[in-house]
Amino acid sequence: MGIRYGRVPHGSDEAEWSFVSHCDCDGIGGFARLLRDRGANLPELPATRNPCRGVLGPLWRLWRGSREETDYADRTDWSKSDPPASKVSGTVAWHLFSDTETADILGKCRLERVTVNSLLLKRLDQVIRPEIRRPHLRIPWMIPVNLRGDINYADDTENHVSCVEVSIAPDDSAQRIQSQILRRLMRGEHRANHLLLGLGKFLSHQAKVKILKKQRSKTAGNIGAFSNLGVWDPGKRIKTDDSWLFCPPVVTGQLLGAGCVTFQNRLGLTIQGQSGSISSPDIVTGWMKRWVEGICHTA
Repeated sequence: MGIRYGRVPHGSDEAEWSFVSHCDCDGIGGFARLLRDRGANLPELPATRNPCRGVLGPLWRLWRGSREETDYADRTDWSKSDPPASKVSGTVAWHLFSDTETADILGKCRLERVTVNSLLLKRLDQVIRPEIRRPHLRIPWMIPVNLRGDINYADDTENHVSCVEVSIAPDDSAQRIQSQILRRLMRGEHRANHLLLGLGKFLSHQAKVKILKKQRSKTAGNIGAFSNLGVWDPGKRIKTDDSWLFCPPVVTGQLLGAGCVTFQNRLGLTIQGQSGSISSPDIVTGWMKRWVEGICHTA
């Protein structure tokens, strides 16, 4: 469950990878630790824009939403290719946009009144869809949600994250995806998921293992996580010429994890494939190439 970060020195085309345990912190917290270790002054970390209170209301709305009858792709659809005979390494691809390219992407999003998150997720879903056995179905994705400000721990880099699960149809626009995310946040699904995750502290180790095994054996589940750490140091106050990359962990049953971060006005993308399901690193490289092309075509 290591969160992947990549430091790209100025002028280099190689990323120096670091991993921070997801048991200790979330994506924002891990990035803050790495930057602080290199001398960055980060007195406050980004707070949530989606606070949500209550217990029974969010849990009820999450349960009610889960009862909606929708034809989703399931995890048997992720296995379009036969698993490799041996574990494949190097299933990671990344891309850094220039300052100008990043500004063009942001400008297009403002013009279309859509978030960068929604645009990137729409283009990523289009890239992955041909790998699915039944590409006409809705595909579920997990979106982490920052809860800082709604919950607070002594160490601001600890795990303050929850999530919502978004299902995307082939003809969904970025605007429609954004509306669905906002609707799920308004229903408090991120709050409900945080409450359910919190129950783990009352369970024994054996009980946790039993639940995890049961959950991971289910055919239903999201294709992977898409996470955006947001915009960091646009004023370039941190003295560095480095660029940065980020990718969430890929857990059992998922096909991939995809992440992005905008550091000092450069947007960086990373995709990590599930080694047990990806038969060649070229598959992930192809995903990244088509993802970048789709984003640039939009911008």
